[in-house]
Amino acid sequence: MPIAKSKPLLKKTCTPTLLPLGAMLLAGSFGAMAQTTPDADKTLKPVTVQETRDRATQTYQSGVTAIGKAPMAAKDIPQSLTIVNEKLIHDQGSDSMKDALRNVPGITFEAGEGGRIGDNIRLRGFSVVGDIYLDGIRDIAQYNRDVFNYDRVEVLRGSASMLFGRGSTGGVVNQVSKLPELYQQNEVNVTAGTGKYLRLTGDFNLKTGEDSALRIGAMTTDWDGRADKASTSRRGLALDYRLGIGTPDEFLFSLYHLNYDDKPDLGGRWLQGAPAPFPTNKWYGANSDYQRDSADMATVTHTHRWSDGSSLKTTLRDGIFSRDLWATQINALAATVTPTNFGPGTVVPRGTQTRAGDEHHTFLQSDYLTKTNWFGLKNDVLAGVDYARENSVRFDYTGVPLRPNTTVAQADNSPLLDTRIKRRLTEFSANALGIYLQDTISLTPHWKLVGGLRWDNFAGDYDRSGNPAPNNTALARSDGVWSKRLGLMFQPNDEVSYYASYGTSFNTSGDLYQFDANSANTPPESSANFEIGAKWELYAGDLSVRTALARTDKFNERNTDVNQATGEFLLSGQRHTNSLEFEVSGRINPRWDVFAGIVFMDGVIDQAGSAAAAQATVGMNPGLTPARQGNLWTTYKLDNKWRIGGGFTAISEQGPASANPVNLAFRAPGYVKFDALVEYEINANNTLKLNIDNIGDTVFYSSLYQAWPTLGAGRSIRATLTSRF
Repeated sequence: MPIAKSKPLLKKTCTPTLLPLGAMLLAGSFGAMAQTTPDADKTLKPVTVQETRDRATQTYQSGVTAIGKAPMAAKDIPQSLTIVNEKLIHDQGSDSMKDALRNVPGITFEAGEGGRIGDNIRLRGFSVVGDIYLDGIRDIAQYNRDVFNYDRVEVLRGSASMLFGRGSTGGVVNQVSKLPELYQQNEVNVTAGTGKYLRLTGDFNLKTGEDSALRIGAMTTDWDGRADKASTSRRGLALDYRLGIGTPDEFLFSLYHLNYDDKPDLGGRWLQGAPAPFPTNKWYGANSDYQRDSADMATVTHTHRWSDGSSLKTTLRDGIFSRDLWATQINALAATVTPTNFGPGTVVPRGTQTRAGDEHHTFLQSDYLTKTNWFGLKNDVLAGVDYARENSVRFDYTGVPLRPNTTVAQADNSPLLDTRIKRRLTEFSANALGIYLQDTISLTPHWKLVGGLRWDNFAGDYDRSGNPAPNNTALARSDGVWSKRLGLMFQPNDEVSYYASYGTSFNTSGDLYQFDANSANTPPESSANFEIGAKWELYAGDLSVRTALARTDKFNERNTDVNQATGEFLLSGQRHTNSLEFEVSGRINPRWDVFAGIVFMDGVIDQAGSAAAAQATVGMNPGLTPARQGNLWTTYKLDNKWRIGGGFTAISEQGPASANPVNLAFRAPGYVKFDALVEYEINANNTLKLNIDNIGDTVFYSSLYQAWPTLGAGRSIRATLTSRF
C-alpha cells in the first residue's frame, strides 16, 4: 500500500505559541496520574471487557455517545442527535462520509461552494464545513472522508458553540474512530461491483497485553466512476495503540493517513432554472483532470480516572493536509439554448478549475468531568479548555491551457498538456482559545437542568502578498465571544425523556481562513437554536424513537450595504429555518432492524442588505433547505442463513445556496431512490452480501451549486465477502 512520505508533525513556527498552554495542560494531566494513590487504584470500579464483537447482535441504535463531551445515552442530550453506526454503514455498503450522512434528514450537500474542495455539508440549510470533527477534535481541512476506520458518525443539530466553539449554526458532524479493545478479532472485506469497483478493507484488533491492544485499519478503493471516466482511487491506513485499558491511566496513540487521486465530476449546468438534461453516461472532463488530496494526523490522548468517577482527558493532535485540483467545469450554455432545442449537437463550453493548498493544524483539548453535591443537589460538571493553531496556504496556477469546447454527443475527453505554473497566493494563520464550563443539575429524581457558558478568542492574520495590488496588503482581526447553552429535561422513567433547549453560536469573519478589506473589519455573526423534543426507548430498550420541533436563527448575517461607506460589512441579514423531525432506530424484534427519519423544513431569508438584488431575496428559501426529506432502511432475518433488506432516500425539490435571487429560483427536482440488500451467512466466519443501489437507475442531483448541479450515482451492484478470523 503506497504511503505518503513522512512529514514533520510539529513545525517550529507553531511551538512558541503552543508550548506554554500545552505544557500546562499536559502537566496537569500527567500530574493527576502521579497523585493517584495505591488505595485509589484498588477502589476503581471493575471494567467489563467484551471478548468478541459480533455485528449480527448489534442494532442500529445509537448507544452511548460522547458528543456532549461526556459519555452518556442519546436520550440524556437535550438536543436532536442522529447517530449512523458501523452496522448501518456496513449493511448499506457506504464507503464515504457523504454516503453515510444520506441517512440523516436535514443534511444536504453543496458542490464547490466558495472554491472549496472536499466534503461540503449543509444542515438545516446552514453550512457546517467548519463544523466537522474527528473524535471530538475539529477536522475542517478540505478533503473527502472515507469510513474505513469509523465506529459511527454523530450529527448534533442546532447551535452548539458552547461545546465546540466557533461555527455550529446548523449543527456539528463528529466522526468516531474504532478503538483498540481487549479481544482478538480480525475482519477483511472484499467488495467488487459494477464500474470496475474494487474495495478492500481490513480491521485487525490485536490484544497485546492484559491492558493493551493494537488496532490496524487499512483500505484501498478503485472505481471507474461515471461514464468510466470520473474515477476514484483511495488508500488509507489507521494505527491505534491503547495502553492502560481499565486502569486509572489510559493512553491512546494514533496515526491516520488517507490519500486519493480522483478524476472529479464538477457537474452539469442550469438551463432556464432547471438542470440541463445532459446524458448520464457522458463525462465532459479531460483525461488529464485530477483531484489529489491527502490527510496525515498524529494524536496522543491521556485519560486519568479517579476512584470517585471523576476524569481528566487531554488530547493533542497534529495534522498536515494537502490538496491539488485541476478539473473541467461546464460553462454557461449559449443564450439561444433552451430545453426544447437542447440535443446532441448543442455546444458545451468548458473552463477550468485549478487550485491547491496546504494546511497544518495543531489542536490541544482537555476536559475534566466530575460529580458533586452542591446545595443538596447532584451536579455533573464539565470544565474544559481547547487551543488551536491553524495555518492555511493557498496556491493558484498561471499559464493554464484552455479547454476546447465540445458537444453534448461528443464529450471529448482528450488530455491537455500541463503548461501551468504554480504560485503561492495567500497564507492565513490563526490562534483560537476556548474555555468552557457546564453543569447538569438533578433538580429532582425526574427533572434535570443543563447550563453552560463558554468564552472564545479567535485571532487571524492574513498574508495576501501573492495577490495583485491593491489586494496584497496584510489583514488581521481578533474577536472574543461568549456562547451559552441551557436545557431542561423531564424524565418520568428510564424509557422517556422530554426536553426544551436553547443554545447560541457564532461565526467569525476568518472561520474559513480568509479575509478581505471589508470582512476584516466585521464582527462575528451570531445564531441561536430553540428546540423542544421527546425521546423514547421502546421494546425493552431495543428501539429508540425521537421527535423534535426546532427553530434555528442567524440573527446578523454579513451583508453589503450600498449606503454604507466602504470598509466593513453590515450585520444586517437574518434568516431562519423551522424544522419538525421524527426518527426511529433499533430493533423491533430479534429478526427485524430499522433506521428511518423524516424532516419538514421551512427556511426563509428574513432580512438582507440594501442593494436591490439583496432585497429581492427577502422571503425566499435560502437554498439547500428542502421542504421535505426522509429515509428508510430496514432488514429482516429470514432464517439462520438469509437476511434481506432495503429502503429509500427521498427529498423534495430544492435549489442552490446563493445571494442572488435568480440563482435562488433555480430548482433541482425532488426524487425517491431505492436500494436493496441480500445477505447469506456461509458459515460462522464468512458472510456474502449483495447491495443494489439506486435500483430504478433514478436520475437525481446529489449536490448543488449556484453555477452547476452534480448528478448522483446511477444503478450499481456490489458484492461483499466478509471474513473473520
